[in-house]
Amino acid sequence: MARIKRNVIIILWDHTESSKIALQHGVQLAKEVNNNIMISRFVESPGMFAGRSVKEKIINEEKEKLKEVGTQVFAQYGINPFISVELGTGTKQFLNLIEEAKANLVIVGSTYKLNDKITYNLRDIVKRLKVLDIPFILTKDKPAHNYYKEIVVPLDHDKKYKETLHWVIYLSKYYNCNINIIKPYIDDEGHKKDMANNIYFTKNTLDKKSIIYGIKTAKKNRKFEEEVFNFSEMIEADLTVMMVKTYYNYIMEHPEHEQHIPIMVINRNNKIIKYGGFR
Repeated sequence: MARIKRNVIIILWDHTESSKIALQHGVQLAKEVNNNIMISRFVESPGMFAGRSVKEKIINEEKEKLKEVGTQVFAQYGINPFISVELGTGTKQFLNLIEEAKANLVIVGSTYKLNDKITYNLRDIVKRLKVLDIPFILTKDKPAHNYYKEIVVPLDHDKKYKETLHWVIYLSKYYNCNINIIKPYIDDEGHKKDMANNIYFTKNTLDKKSIIYGIKTAKKNRKFEEEVFNFSEMIEADLTVMMVKTYYNYIMEHPEHEQHIPIMVINRNNKIIKYGGFR
């Protein structure tokens, strides 16, 4: 069976400054790895009893707005983006878009304005995106550099951590970036063994790929999630990469830890790995 080529980065668009910031990150990535950009607008469905003409009117009006956005993007960045309009914001709509677009990444700002009355916060966004089989990047500020230079990767004893490493490899392949791995200080003997296995796997994998990296141990008496974010801020990281479960534990349950550095959230059983990442 031929491999499906996935080379589209989707930007969730709501015409706000938040989505414009997400676009800047998407453009930066797309240019570096020769991907396409798709600007996608999700709008509230008029309901199951609305006629086809009503739905077509909504879609056509939104598409006209996105065409203007596409013209501006081409003038500013030299990229001619695809556009899409989806009725509804449920899981089905997201999954259908990812499959039809053959996307490998979704980028979204810290909020998403559905209409004048409804704005999704970060929790709403992650709840909908966590079912995807591709990563998504959450952005709050503009890119700190012209390309991703410093990437932070929290390493823990969870065996599922290895899936994060696949994306670290893909990012390293396309950027001359520094991989900064930080691991917690562990006292538990059982967790120590799992951590040792993850460290061995990490070193062995990155060494084989000739990827330059460093591994830092967090301070003993500090919460690991705080150490991760302090470390990211200290080195002015461009991206922090973590599994969705880790994101929930570090940020969703602790809003005070929300940071300005973009976070790439990896979903489990990431099918995009077998499609070749950003290729």
